[in-house]
Amino acid sequence: MKNVSFKLLLAAASLVAMSYLPACKSKTASDANADSAAAQLPDTTVMTDQPAATGGPVTISPDDSLTNNLKDATKDFPGVTATVNNGEVTLTGTISRDKLPQLLQNVNALHPKKVNNNLTIQ
Repeated sequence: MKNVSFKLLLAAASLVAMSYLPACKSKTASDANADSAAAQLPDTTVMTDQPAATGGPVTISPDDSLTNNLKDATKDFPGVTATVNNGEVTLTGTISRDKLPQLLQNVNALHPKKVNNNLTIQ
């Protein structure tokens, strides 16, 4: 009786294993095409890793406005000099490592075209 139960259990386990093995195969080109076709259906939501864009396009501040606002943005950072040329801000001087993120956040909030960081970190 034990021998029959063991054989029956072994047969059932083999049957279950065989039904799951085809699910482990890699995708073929037709499977990949089916996935891309499903993404094009009108009632299908396609998720991406990119964050959703908010608001309109970013506007670049003019040089005069940047120059005036940079004075305020860098006033708490002695040893840092900021210059503006064609919408690009160039930072020179020295700053401590812990204050650098706050300075860069202040400068980027002014919407320059580019920030050239030539600072020496102490």
